[in-house]
Amino acid sequence: MPRVLLLCLLIVSSGWAMGCTPSIGDKCVLSTDCSIRGDRLCDTAEPGGYCTIFGCRGNLCPDEAACVLFHPAVQGCGYNDRQSSRTGRTFCMAQCHSDSDCRGGYICADPRKTPWSAVILDDDQTQKVCIVTPDNGEAAVGGAATLASMPDAAVCQPAAPDLGAVDSGAVDAAAADAGSDAGTGDAAADAGIVDAAGAG
Repeated sequence: MPRVLLLCLLIVSSGWAMGCTPSIGDKCVLSTDCSIRGDRLCDTAEPGGYCTIFGCRGNLCPDEAACVLFHPAVQGCGYNDRQSSRTGRTFCMAQCHSDSDCRGGYICADPRKTPWSAVILDDDQTQKVCIVTPDNGEAAVGGAATLASMPDAAVCQPAAPDLGAVDSGAVDAAAADAGSDAGTGDAAADAGIVDAAGAG
């Protein structure tokens, strides 16, 4: 009888443990709350923690999760460099259909829209994810609109900036004149030395 009871307890406890395996998007404090194998991490920058996988690749997140690239563009630049992003980071995010699928403090939204302006790396571009609610959605959207209306900074341009006088040759001519003047001065100084030596 005790062996049967022990066996039942093992079955129940193993079933309970399997049913409580953390999923992408679950709350956490430590990465071990998300996985004891070290294959998932706890993003403590998110409210209540967020179990995720950093550095995900398209179509490779666990089931019910999407791989999202945040900050794909240099801030202030109109294009993104998602193929070799200098500024972006990818995360597995919990998929959802409505806000009720997400924890408190999170909403179900398309991460491609403002204020996030992220990129979904999976084939399915219609996914929504549980994402943190913006502190002030209107301000964030307005800020994104302002950035979008501004011209790109020079660092964003795919071609070298216009160098004006340098390209026109004016700088080269000025440098040549300066060199010529310097040469004349040197010649005169040399002549003075020779004259002084001859006089001695």
